[in-house]
Amino acid sequence: MFAFRKVKLFATLCLALCLFPLGAEAAMLRKGKLGGGAPAPAPAANRSVLPKKGDIAVVVDGGDEGHVRVAEAMIVEALAGRGYRVVDEAKMKRIRAAAARAKAARLALQGDVAGILRINASYSVAATVVAYVTAGQPVENEFQLYTGTSSVSLMAVTSNGTKLGGKTAQGKEIGYTEDETQLKAIKSAVEKGMAQMF
Repeated sequence: MFAFRKVKLFATLCLALCLFPLGAEAAMLRKGKLGGGAPAPAPAANRSVLPKKGDIAVVVDGGDEGHVRVAEAMIVEALAGRGYRVVDEAKMKRIRAAAARAKAARLALQGDVAGILRINASYSVAATVVAYVTAGQPVENEFQLYTGTSSVSLMAVTSNGTKLGGKTAQGKEIGYTEDETQLKAIKSAVEKGMAQMF
């Protein structure tokens, strides 16, 4: 009986010693201190990729003027919400006009950022966020509702030529009318695109 208790106590101690390092290692992995695990992502406030000093311009291109304006407003709001200083509206109009003449937003998204860099230098902005909106044609479903998919290609170019983002985000939404569905899908795509950028 005494020997059995000794063996049981020894087995319990061995088990505790074996499990303790695993528990400590798991805690360190969660904190990203061991090479085997990915470090925990930094909080959103510390993961910002755009320069905090200087103004940010927003240039959006696409088919429908209304869709472009909605996307612009959402991007500006998202930037302001993250503490960035966005170019004032009067200056933004001049920047957008210059970008439209040079087809700068579209070319930048295709990899030619020279036009955006010239605009950054000419208007003294720290970075320009460029986007291209594509609104898909909604389709009526069997419930007399519309389903639509839209996409937004989104990228930022800093004044020193650094390209940030460059991915296309899609939004798929349901609405009562074609217009409502397109707008909802564009808004969803912009939200996803801005989340990818940060």
